[in-house]
Amino acid sequence: MERLRIGIVGAGPAGAYAAWQAAAQGHQVTFFDHRAPWEKPCGGGITVKAQTEFPWIEEMAPLARRVHEFRFLSPTDREIEFTCPRDTLIFERKTFDEAIRVRAESAGALRMHRKVQAIEPMGDEWRLIAQDEEHRFDFLVGADGAVSLTRDALVPDFPGFQTSIASGFLIPAQLDRIETKFFGDSRGYLWFFPRQDHLSVGLCLWGGEGAAVKGRETRECLLELLQKHFPDLDPTSGKGYGAFIPTIMDSKCWKVARGGDNWALVGDAGGFVDAITGEGIFYALRSARALTRAINAGAPGEYDRVWRAEFGPELEKASQLVHRFYQPGFVERVIRFGAQSNGIRTVLADLVMGNQSYLTLRRRLQREILRAGWRRIVPMRKSLKGA
Repeated sequence: MERLRIGIVGAGPAGAYAAWQAAAQGHQVTFFDHRAPWEKPCGGGITVKAQTEFPWIEEMAPLARRVHEFRFLSPTDREIEFTCPRDTLIFERKTFDEAIRVRAESAGALRMHRKVQAIEPMGDEWRLIAQDEEHRFDFLVGADGAVSLTRDALVPDFPGFQTSIASGFLIPAQLDRIETKFFGDSRGYLWFFPRQDHLSVGLCLWGGEGAAVKGRETRECLLELLQKHFPDLDPTSGKGYGAFIPTIMDSKCWKVARGGDNWALVGDAGGFVDAITGEGIFYALRSARALTRAINAGAPGEYDRVWRAEFGPELEKASQLVHRFYQPGFVERVIRFGAQSNGIRTVLADLVMGNQSYLTLRRRLQREILRAGWRRIVPMRKSLKGA
């Protein structure tokens, strides 16, 4: 196997895991991130599905909060509570990501606390300028998030790549479950994720006109929702945040290449986020693993084919279904009937654990809604006959 000089821009889960795995294969790996370690604004949840596919995550479990209880609130504030047979792990991102970076360094990857300012091709090589320091690589990996310098350099025309703005607070409060609140305009969701010593509260809204408008609107909406529905939580007691999240709702966007003969995009830089659940860590790790499998096979240019074969249909299906899934009437029915139906609660538990395919999700939910409705009608009919 040819030993490659691999440059990775970004050191979140995708970049750090790619660095770890490629270095373990004997490649000369350098990964750049001038901010790490930092606290990324998100829930930080690791699903059961992710824990199963990446067993090494269990080694980090003592650093996480274990949660198996969930509550969903409908647009009209109906609620459903359910439990999962296995725990979701919730990490502070600075802790989780740093643990992977440390493993990358232990495997032999070189970590550079420098900001990459310029990227340009030089024949068969890539030339990177990081704070006036020049570096050259055979293979370039973009892992620098939703607003990616590397993606702009590699794929300047990327139709359908959409980002949403999340706004939130890290509040010194405790909660024993994960909570999600849905809205009547189908434009996103509010989340509450309990961590070890604080609560991550966030709102992601789709659409809006321009980043500044979306950011302001999202923050104002979040404050209004907290005041109305959760008056006991004081957002001013915690630290505020804002961030861009890939939200690909046009399934055609998944036709765009995320890799070539000597380059690849992984994690948020490639848009690898589930449009329905917002799950990104799992797909960050999967994209990095797909890349290192292609490299290990001696065919790094095959990365685009590998990730498509492994999980491309899942993300494309999520993009196709997201608008229908968050249709207020549908969410309302699921929660209304689910409050009385073990079958619906089981479906939702499978969904949050990552065990429910989108190919059968809506059909399965609709079937359980019909069953729940029928179970309510039959006793009523018997009562009327008896009268």
